[in-house]
Amino acid sequence: MKKILIIGSKGFIGSHAVDYFSSSNKYQCWGADVVTDYVNNNYFLIDGSNSNFNELFEQHKFDVCINCSGAASVPDSLKHPLRDFYLNVTNVAKLLEAIKHYNHTCKFINLSSAAVYGNPVQLPIKEEDVCRPVSPYGQHKLMAEQLCGEYHQYFGLQTCLLRIFSAYGPGLQKQLLWDIFLKTKQGNTVNLFGTGNETRDFIYVEDIVMAMECIITEGAFNASVYNIAGGEEISIKQIADELLHTLHYKGTIIFSGEERKGDPVNWKADITKLASLGFKHDYTLTKGIKKYVQWLKEVQ
Repeated sequence: MKKILIIGSKGFIGSHAVDYFSSSNKYQCWGADVVTDYVNNNYFLIDGSNSNFNELFEQHKFDVCINCSGAASVPDSLKHPLRDFYLNVTNVAKLLEAIKHYNHTCKFINLSSAAVYGNPVQLPIKEEDVCRPVSPYGQHKLMAEQLCGEYHQYFGLQTCLLRIFSAYGPGLQKQLLWDIFLKTKQGNTVNLFGTGNETRDFIYVEDIVMAMECIITEGAFNASVYNIAGGEEISIKQIADELLHTLHYKGTIIFSGEERKGDPVNWKADITKLASLGFKHDYTLTKGIKKYVQWLKEVQ
């Protein structure tokens, strides 16, 4: 039975990862975050103001550590770049140092982002394409990737980077779909940035977690990089219409035409590398949106 640690276990992707791995008889799953948990015994409280992972890895030997923590907002990284740097770069360095000193055989997976690519020259985006971030968030995620490469090259750590594209699903209370949902409560008009023709590559959160397990089992850990996405280019208008239709919203949607700083225009991932490991998606866009709306009805 593999012993697995999820850093950022109270967050959106982290909480789904804990649920998934805890339900399997293949893993003994532990969580760690800055939120106090009085129920789960397999949990470590992290000091958010001065995180230190040495004691954690000194006292416990894990087979796999998945870092789902960090900031995940392009606009916030433009307002607070130093905070974004601390959460997305400094904490990764601290994790790598702790693993190097106390748990050298632990496989380390860091959740990166498609934001490292910026505005791609061509689609679909391949892992080996040049990275040109257009936000501090993207730049910091790229720096964290470089750290993982450094610790593999010079210290022999087993590291792997997952470039997550546009994740969505139950529990996500920010970004596009949550923003649309809140605006449906305010009246008969939903106003959004852009033209609606901008595209993203969406992936449902359960597919992300299943991809993690596939990579743990079959993937390479030589500072390797994997695109985690649906492999389909979907316009903002298309997914907005899908959500509003599923919500039975009768109002109208208006795109301002105004670009938001730090946002790329078009994304579509090449997921050949992930598929070569045997990974297959379980969720179509329609199926994923239905599950998300089901959750929205539970929390409203």
